[in-house]
Amino acid sequence: MIRLAISLLMLALLATGCAGNGDKAQGPPKEVPKSALEGLLLTTDQVDTVMGAAGMVAHKPVTEMNDHRNLLPNLNCLGAWQVNESAIYGDRWTAMRQVLLRAPDNDNWDNLLVQSVVIFPSSQEATDFLNQSAERWAKCTNHNVNITLNGEPLPRWRSGDLTTTDSELTLPFTRVNGDQTRACQRALAVAANLVMDIQACKPAGSSVTQAADVVDQIKAAMPR
Repeated sequence: MIRLAISLLMLALLATGCAGNGDKAQGPPKEVPKSALEGLLLTTDQVDTVMGAAGMVAHKPVTEMNDHRNLLPNLNCLGAWQVNESAIYGDRWTAMRQVLLRAPDNDNWDNLLVQSVVIFPSSQEATDFLNQSAERWAKCTNHNVNITLNGEPLPRWRSGDLTTTDSELTLPFTRVNGDQTRACQRALAVAANLVMDIQACKPAGSSVTQAADVVDQIKAAMPR
């Protein structure tokens, strides 16, 4: 009887522990401090797995916004065309990390991922940014972007239909560079005070969901 009582007690404690861990994992993400930003990005091995491609090469992390307004002044499309644009984010963000990975690591890449995380001062400001972006992206669906730089055409860009939820935007697009066509996905998502700005591309004909998949993995790594 004593052994049975001890066994039942241990089972009860294990069940309680499992329930507690499950509740913690499923709870809403907490606001992210700057010190935790670096650890939210996927590792190279994780990127290889999610992209289904071996040998993805990571470039040096970026901590400042890009500025391509001179190439595309249309703000409705700028934020969908490129991640982390200063004209889109303005001065509302407080810290960011962006890493580009591709394979092979040259201009004729087959697989590419740009993953970035951006901290805002509050959850409300991050949500406001997503809502503003949703309004802009909705005006850039099924849209062509054709840009010439120094007399040379940049890869052509053609967007598809926008999918929106309360916390995430996803937009498929096609990238054509000469005889090379890539199927791509953009994802912009918010959780607590964090915005995730992701682009994923694979060879033509691929069903690309990897940008949204990366969002899910980053969210899962957020503090709770």
